[in-house]
Amino acid sequence: GMFTNTYNTTSMHVLSFYGNDAVCLFKYFVSGDDPQISYTWTVLLLNLSCFILVTVSYTTVNTITFRGSRRFARTNPSVGNRNAALQRKISAIILTDFLCWVPFITTCALHTTEVISAAPMYSLFSIFILPLNSVINPLLYDRNFISGIILFCRRLTVPAASSNEQDVARNNC
Repeated sequence: GMFTNTYNTTSMHVLSFYGNDAVCLFKYFVSGDDPQISYTWTVLLLNLSCFILVTVSYTTVNTITFRGSRRFARTNPSVGNRNAALQRKISAIILTDFLCWVPFITTCALHTTEVISAAPMYSLFSIFILPLNSVINPLLYDRNFISGIILFCRRLTVPAASSNEQDVARNNC
């Protein structure tokens, strides 16, 4: 049958559901005649649907928050600062999800339609890109991490004070 290989008189059932690589990741790069193609594309389309849902939801939250607090931001600058921080966070979440999942789903589609052979890219996606998204998302929700990144970026962009300026600053304190 479809999942059976016969060797001499011994019949062995073979189901390469997780692929042929050492990385234990579901086999996303399937060909058009692969028996798992329906399941694979169900999972991929579910992931794409979730990405679209998250994008629409966060964009809606961002829009409602911005419109609702615009008048308060004029009298209270901290409201404007919080909205700007929220907009940056939402943009970062959407961007990281987009940069990880859309190229992956596109690569899967190109592989399934045999436009490209994505087999050499399997390890790149499974070891680096998809786990990177899983690592980045929780960090984006952590205020301390984001504050640290902002501080780090500011230190990179602001020139370091000379030793004379540092001495003057210490003496004035």
